[in-house]
Amino acid sequence: MPTDTAEPNKAQILADSFRKMAAAIELNGADNFGGAFVVIPPHDGGDILETLVLDSRQDPAMLWMLLKTKCDMELTKLDQVQRQGNAFGRR
Repeated sequence: MPTDTAEPNKAQILADSFRKMAAAIELNGADNFGGAFVVIPPHDGGDILETLVLDSRQDPAMLWMLLKTKCDMELTKLDQVQRQGNAFGRR
């Protein structure tokens, strides 16, 4: 018998990141909205990136640079993990 206290499934948990971002955007309004992004990689693909930029200048270049920097950081982490995993098989 289903109950209202059932644990949310993985898809619901992932979708919550987008719902939280939408709520934050609505709460802060459009005047200082400098952009937002939510990036959810597949399983074990790195951290979820959630960023809301409040910028009175509304500079698109700042948003894209921030996203690029965060992506580069995640790629560096993944590369390090992969190198460590491969190091044990090397001679």
